[in-house]
Amino acid sequence: MLQANAFRHQIVLPEQQKFYDYWRSKCQGGTFPTRADILPEDIIDQLPMTSLTGVERQGQEKRYRYRLAGTGFWNLYQDEIQGQYIDDLPLGNRCAYWNRVLGQVVDKRRPFAGVTRPGTPNGAHFAQFWIRLPLSTDGRDIDLILGYDHMVKLSDAVFIREEPQIKYA
Repeated sequence: MLQANAFRHQIVLPEQQKFYDYWRSKCQGGTFPTRADILPEDIIDQLPMTSLTGVERQGQEKRYRYRLAGTGFWNLYQDEIQGQYIDDLPLGNRCAYWNRVLGQVVDKRRPFAGVTRPGTPNGAHFAQFWIRLPLSTDGRDIDLILGYDHMVKLSDAVFIREEPQIKYA
């Protein structure tokens, strides 16, 4: 199901590795964790930039809605994003990027991590290091995506390329 060590070594930031290790500890018997397996008190330091994105299927199409978004997202959007669809957020050309990333988490049934620019007016000077991890109510179908984002000033992230990179599990 998951090739943990190879993926973990691709994760850039220690904060992301810690988040991934926690999620991985909840993967029991080759199945994905459920929402109930993720306890806020276990990830207290990451909560401000943690998200839960619901997968809504409409025939062959999928839409992604923030079911939970930490308080840190307010700094990027200057608004509450909980309850909003990805494609309704002020992300400019980043909307297609996020739909593609989330679609890959669901379709390939594995975690993804990468770095991009937020695409919001308040995030223009940041690099957004992100990780998206599948959750499943039944252990098979991905119906939620656990996310963690870590913002770094672009001036501190000299190794970032202009084109965002996605790292695969």
